[in-house]
Amino acid sequence: MKLFRSVKRFAPLIAQTRYVQGRQCLKRPRHLICFKQWTAPMVLDIIKSAINLKCRYGDTHGKRLDILRNSKVMILQEVNEPILNMAVSKAATFLGAFDVNIIDHLVWDKDYFGKVFSMMTDVIFVATATHMCVQRFADQSSVPVLCMRSRTHASIQALSTVMAIFEEYGTMKTLNVAYIGAPHPVLNSYLLLCPMLGANIRFQCCCKATGGVCPLLSKASETMTAVTRTESKECDSLQQALCNASVIISGPTSCKSAKEFKISLRDIEKNTPCEWIFFHTCPRGEECDDDLFHHCKARTFNSFENMHYITAALMANAVKDIKFK
Repeated sequence: MKLFRSVKRFAPLIAQTRYVQGRQCLKRPRHLICFKQWTAPMVLDIIKSAINLKCRYGDTHGKRLDILRNSKVMILQEVNEPILNMAVSKAATFLGAFDVNIIDHLVWDKDYFGKVFSMMTDVIFVATATHMCVQRFADQSSVPVLCMRSRTHASIQALSTVMAIFEEYGTMKTLNVAYIGAPHPVLNSYLLLCPMLGANIRFQCCCKATGGVCPLLSKASETMTAVTRTESKECDSLQQALCNASVIISGPTSCKSAKEFKISLRDIEKNTPCEWIFFHTCPRGEECDDDLFHHCKARTFNSFENMHYITAALMANAVKDIKFK
């Protein structure tokens, strides 16, 4: 009976204990569920780590490091995100992980799944149409849970774009970012990342076609700007959003709203005197023509290339506490 009481007393501590290279570690796993739970230094560490990795390995084809040797990576997806799946798979293989397993059509109503799945893998990536379920799942997990896409966030894609901005300007401080498009998970991530990293963001995303829907994290963004002394502003027109912008991001739209959010090279050149770069969130529709999408200042494909570097930096940091220098 005495032994039973002792085991019961220490069971929560044992459940949280992880082993790293043969040593016990009581540190809680590093999750990425929402950027509200992160700080600017944490984001900058990942960005810098990914840039350093890219500088060292500009071409990752046929290369395999030994950083995640004997590690298993799991992708749990309620919605299919093939580009993100490929970015995770490529990053895992590049870092030396031996297996990437994809589980489709996951049902999130069982909170204990977090505890069960973490017994069978070393890091878990999640793509879901909801969001709060991911937090409950992560609370039960003893390994890092990284939300690559949800109804609220598009973490990997947003970080990949931010990385491309850093590659271009070296910083985001004082930059003006313009987002034109319907409400989208990636916009929610920008609404937190921009003020966190010292940039201003103006967005035009509400129109009659979308029923006047505002982005989910607009209030959280405004709260953050009060601390960082930046600006997060919803605009009524394309011209207001583009005014003095250095970074222009076009979001995907439906056929009904494409005309409302249509943006051209002439619009940009007319409304900003700044040196600018352009990104499209994709999938691309009629809101963006060939002249802009393939312009010499377009960095869309740089952002997509950065996805597996960002994913590698996230995994190396979360699983092995490694930052590339």
